Amino acid sequence: MTEIFVRQLLKRFDNGKIGVNEVSFEVNDGEFVALVGPSGCGKTTTLRLIAGLEPATSGEIRFGDRRVNDIRPRDRNVAMVFQDYAVFPHLTVSENIAYGLRARGGYTREDINGRVLKAAKMFRIDSLLKRKPRQLSGGERQRVALARAVARDADVYLFDEPLSNLDAQLRHQAREDIMMLHEQKRKPTVYVTHDQSEAMALGNRIAVMRAGKLEQIGTGQDLYSRPANLFVAFFIGAPSINLFDGMLIADGTSIYADCGVFKVLLPGSFTQKIGAHVGKPIKVGIRPEDMHVPKQAPFDVTEDNTIKGILNEIEPSATGSIAYLSTVEGDRDYVATFRIRLPASYIGKEIPLGINMEKIHLFDVESERSLLYG
Repeated sequence: MTEIFVRQLLKRFDNGKIGVNEVSFEVNDGEFVALVGPSGCGKTTTLRLIAGLEPATSGEIRFGDRRVNDIRPRDRNVAMVFQDYAVFPHLTVSENIAYGLRARGGYTREDINGRVLKAAKMFRIDSLLKRKPRQLSGGERQRVALARAVARDADVYLFDEPLSNLDAQLRHQAREDIMMLHEQKRKPTVYVTHDQSEAMALGNRIAVMRAGKLEQIGTGQDLYSRPANLFVAFFIGAPSINLFDGMLIADGTSIYADCGVFKVLLPGSFTQKIGAHVGKPIKVGIRPEDMHVPKQAPFDVTEDNTIKGILNEIEPSATGSIAYLSTVEGDRDYVATFRIRLPASYIGKEIPLGINMEKIHLFDVESERSLLYG
């Protein structure tokens, strides 16, 4: 069994910039963990530290019981697939796949040839073994890199945005190839991507990074349903979460979130967690999936925590429509933008948007921590 243990990992570059700021997490044997975050957040640097391509300023990296901080990259027994595939232009496909085996040593020529052919067949490039990389498409070069990884018996598998240079159709196929590799090897795997949908599809768990720090790690469902802070809530989910500036106000024993465009009664089960924040500004988050239009027609139903207004416009998108709703609260008239999937037939109609209050999110403005799950 092999696990990856990262403890208080710090990387400070020569110019003083901190790339990774005391990050800690672990990857269990056979687990696939996706590192996600915006560009420059430190996810690729973290991967390079694990691989040994960058020296850590402080902290510890262990593969099982073995501390690897001071071990050369080639001796860590890591298979890594890079963003640009890192195939050698002067070598044939067969020689590229065999490179890691020959560099590590300990394999006979017959063993190497057998592993190369098996890996090439797995990724459908066995007919290309005598070609050079310049004769291959981007998708074929990517499969060469995957075949090189699968040919080895590595302890750890690392991927640095290996699909970013492929078009949508090739990305889908390559994603299946990566899952096939992982299913065969069942080794701890760390996969860096900026694409949260890719992370959701591949990762057993997802680690969200920002500005060199690890914000939260958990299953995709954990991050979506119980985000620890405002950043995770907004980063995870497509369409993105709806966010509104608001204030917690009390009316007797009841607590409301007053967002100007609407005011909603919060569940009594929230009282213990949010009571101390009454009278303070907050951010209110509502997932598109947690809003709905009541099915009854005409729209004359009365429902608690319903936002009413006229739907002016719907912008279609690949991940879900964006609805522009003119809302009326008492004598106040506002225009609010809600990310929610709605049919175009609702345009021009006055509709109610019901909210699943058990799934609403509340965040402290200063710390950005979740008042419910932080």
